[in-house]
Amino acid sequence: MKPFSLVILLTLLIPSAYSQDTGSGLDFLNIGPSARSLSISQATTATQTGPSSIYSNPALLAFEPSSSAEVNYTLWISNVNNQFAAFNFRKNHTAYAFAVYNSGSDGFEARDTPGSSAGNFSVGYLSIAGAIARQAGPLSFGVTAQYLREEVFQFRANGFAFTGGVTAHLFEERVTAGLSINNLGDMESLDEQSTTLPSSINAGVNIDLIEFTSTGFNDLPILITFIADWKKPLEAEAVSITFDGDSMKDYISVAIDINAGDLLYLQTGYRMGPTERPLSFGLGLSMDPVRVNYALVPFSTGFGTVHSFGVQYNF
Repeated sequence: MKPFSLVILLTLLIPSAYSQDTGSGLDFLNIGPSARSLSISQATTATQTGPSSIYSNPALLAFEPSSSAEVNYTLWISNVNNQFAAFNFRKNHTAYAFAVYNSGSDGFEARDTPGSSAGNFSVGYLSIAGAIARQAGPLSFGVTAQYLREEVFQFRANGFAFTGGVTAHLFEERVTAGLSINNLGDMESLDEQSTTLPSSINAGVNIDLIEFTSTGFNDLPILITFIADWKKPLEAEAVSITFDGDSMKDYISVAIDINAGDLLYLQTGYRMGPTERPLSFGLGLSMDPVRVNYALVPFSTGFGTVHSFGVQYNF
């Protein structure tokens, strides 16, 4: 068996880990890097999620109320670990952001022939990203540039990708609309062929639906926000290896965010379309200047449950 055949076999054996939406090994870019994004089923095109917007819609970085830094750890299924660290620095109407996003797993056995293992190897993916965003009145524009690297068995490949977006505040900032084009770029060949990037067009809205004050001693203000996103994959030549076998269709994500006094946040989301993770849940606790986030994403196929933890510091 050629070494490249091992790569194909590995991809077929672990689609649940790395090929949830497109079949691309670089599909880790379709996995929200932070607990805040995962908790709302990644309906993040028009929703501020802190520095992690660098991977969804960089235009949102200019709308953030302050500069911030974030670290996040996600325990994905099949013992895949995702680590994310980023900062967003706002100055006047401009935001500058930098992020590192890594996904990997190890302990895979390599075999050239039937029988005993020839040793273990790991699979890893890395994105190093920089972004700039500019606010102009109710509008903001942003662009992200990424350096990408993938490592499978003894093979290595580098590449690049760009993401651009625009957002708008409407109706006295009670509605935010966003549009982005994500992950346009190219990769070097990984042995005999290059990995297809999970590029897509995304549109979303964020609507402050209901705002009221709870009765009681503290009169806690509560804001309920409705979030919706539409995603259209662009990589027409990508190989679909997901369990549903229908991964190239577009889909819609909807979510509800409940903000209790800028102190406690509850989120839930639902993805409609070809996905094995339709539901998501999240919890956030803000003790200014620190916010702690947690997300839980169960897989409908029974392959496990995702847990994500993040800490954001505002300055």
